[in-house]
Amino acid sequence: MGKAHSGKTSMRSIIFANYLARDTTRLSPTLDVEHHHVRFLGDLVLNLWDCGGQDAFYESYFERDRESIFRSVELLIYVFDIESDSPEKDFDHFAGVLEAIEENSPDARIFVLVHKMDLVAEDDREAILEDRKHLIEESCTSCGVQNFQCFGTSIWDETLYKAWSEIVTNLIPNIGLLKSHLNNFCRICDADEVVLFERATFLVISHAQSFREATTEQLAPAFARRDNNEQEVAAPVPSEEEDLSPSLGSSPKQQGSIQDDSVGTGAVAEINGTNGTLLQGIDDFPSVSQGEARSQQNGQTTLTARKAPGPHFDAHRFEKISNIVKQFKLSCGKAQSQFQGMEVRNSRFSAFIDAFTLNTYIMVIVSDPNVHTAATLLNIKNARPHFERLIPRV
Repeated sequence: MGKAHSGKTSMRSIIFANYLARDTTRLSPTLDVEHHHVRFLGDLVLNLWDCGGQDAFYESYFERDRESIFRSVELLIYVFDIESDSPEKDFDHFAGVLEAIEENSPDARIFVLVHKMDLVAEDDREAILEDRKHLIEESCTSCGVQNFQCFGTSIWDETLYKAWSEIVTNLIPNIGLLKSHLNNFCRICDADEVVLFERATFLVISHAQSFREATTEQLAPAFARRDNNEQEVAAPVPSEEEDLSPSLGSSPKQQGSIQDDSVGTGAVAEINGTNGTLLQGIDDFPSVSQGEARSQQNGQTTLTARKAPGPHFDAHRFEKISNIVKQFKLSCGKAQSQFQGMEVRNSRFSAFIDAFTLNTYIMVIVSDPNVHTAATLLNIKNARPHFERLIPRV
């Protein structure tokens, strides 16, 4: 919801109908309420109600159609036009919508998008957005709404993908479980970061970063170690529920083989050989990565993984990649080609973007030069069947 010409239909068309930003100029204004059924992640169907923002329609929403519009709402997305010439009226409408939501759908999650931020001078954007957020917070508080999220957005940059990634993530029922398994996959692959994208929209579903700290006593039950005589100590066999068959391995340490650090030398897959048995059960089995440091204190060894990306990393890097890759994917379609994936390398890292499950793409970022490309690609391949069971499909 939002006032007329605030950009509601344009953003929906870019995210779910594969429009380019420049193509939204030919869209006509929404009259009354348009219903759209969007399939997301396979069998998750989003029923989007695009409500016209003319004053006459708001009178209908608040009076005659109040119950039918605002009943059984899972999520409200309200759009403010930062360049609106009648902000007071916009906030009156917003307050009316909040009251109707609280009355008919008190459990609905609320997202507020301050849109068309590209029209604001770059030096002033942060201050103006914070000021608008403060006014929005006051409106929400006066209506008894405590929980809401607010984003500044534009169809011309990655901010639109950032906001909508947060929105759709709230609608995925098993997102916590999915994130947990993605964290384990990131750790076992010795990756710096792993990002999961929805296939059609290329919105970020979840991501994981390589950062953890644990003692050997905490990790001992979960992986095989070597004793002082360099003899291998076997790890316990995971249960059927823990098994991720086919299993995954860590990064290679020997030429021609992929070896998992967490099980000594006992689980090796030859790149050109026939042994395909790698680490079993990443659900609960931590893996010691090559990039870890070891420190001794009070008789315990602490294993600390590579640091997560620091403040010098772009906070919007995932959404920028979403935007860039989706545009490239659409360009491939216009050339009657199908986008499968890409690999990017420089002196600092390697990035792998590949089709993952039926409804997702995955991106794996690796900075450790000792991690062979073959190991990363093999782990992506072997993880597919497991993540297919976690992600809804048609």
